[in-house]
Amino acid sequence: MDAEASVKRNPHPDFKKVEASRPPFDTSISWNVKQTPDPSWKFGSGANDKGESLKIPHIEIDPYELGRPAVFNYKLLVSGIVPRPIGFLSTRSKEGKSTNLSPFSYTQAINHDPPLFIVGFAGGFDNAKDSLTNLRDSEECTINMISEHFIEAAHATSINAPYGVSEWPISGLTPAPSTTVKASRVKEAIFSIEGKLER
Repeated sequence: MDAEASVKRNPHPDFKKVEASRPPFDTSISWNVKQTPDPSWKFGSGANDKGESLKIPHIEIDPYELGRPAVFNYKLLVSGIVPRPIGFLSTRSKEGKSTNLSPFSYTQAINHDPPLFIVGFAGGFDNAKDSLTNLRDSEECTINMISEHFIEAAHATSINAPYGVSEWPISGLTPAPSTTVKASRVKEAIFSIEGKLER
């Protein structure tokens, strides 16, 4: 049921050693807005890369190829569809006894009027984890956008905790009250959405 061993997200057996070999975090780096490669681009000019993308050979991948594990498709999609927002869902059981905080690789805004969002849950209802169970039962959640200043805490919530064990203390993040839903928002998040289940 847990395909994590075959996913091999971290190819480094000793990541702390790899991390220590890198330069320290640079807080002086800021956004730098520049011109496009060719500011004189006109309608009909095609790609703005002087034809470089036309030199790259096409590689076709059949996601249903015989013997191809689903985890290969996962790795392809999460590295090919970028930037890709990670939805950080806070949910609460209907009776309020259990809370959950978990990141979701497949989260996106799909409309602005009305504001609609989609979150993909792998495994379906037969293998429902806490977030899906809570969302189905309470029909409420908060979607919090993850920022660099709490990336480690957000990652820590990926732990496969048993139902009823909250990831909030594991992360050390701060639950803050919401206005229209009972699920807490992440106080450290710069952008949070209070959501009610549409379908």
